[in-house]
Amino acid sequence: MIGWITLGVALAITLAIIVSVVMRVDDWGRDWTQNRARLDPAATRPGLRPVQLDGTVQDAAERIRQWTETNSKWDWVSEDQAGDDRLTIKLTRTTPLMRFVDDIDVELTANPDGQAPTRPGVIVNATSQSRVGKGDLGQNPRNLIELTTALRNR
Repeated sequence: MIGWITLGVALAITLAIIVSVVMRVDDWGRDWTQNRARLDPAATRPGLRPVQLDGTVQDAAERIRQWTETNSKWDWVSEDQAGDDRLTIKLTRTTPLMRFVDDIDVELTANPDGQAPTRPGVIVNATSQSRVGKGDLGQNPRNLIELTTALRNR
């Protein structure tokens, strides 16, 4: 009797895990075969498009730094200044349960094409890459959406 109860509990837990994974997959054609995502101006989902911010490259970097400091899943790793108008920031995001780490490269570019130089502005582009695995089950796009949503709402 106890053996059947244990088996039933084990099956229920396994089923709950499978359902949880299935519910997280956004794009069945992509999420099982790719472990990298990048912001794209032509993306259908607004959260996967580059973000345009007012201010300077340094202002945008400070916004990102403050956000990562208040979000325990995200860590600021490094930054690489390439002149006054370009900055690359390396971030990581760790998943809560399995502790998988994804690398996020954020590129800040000042005064994008077509923008008047009298009003400072920055374009934020980013790439998210899983360190392990062939597919990311949609985590890398979710990382980028989390980042762009935070930047748009700050």
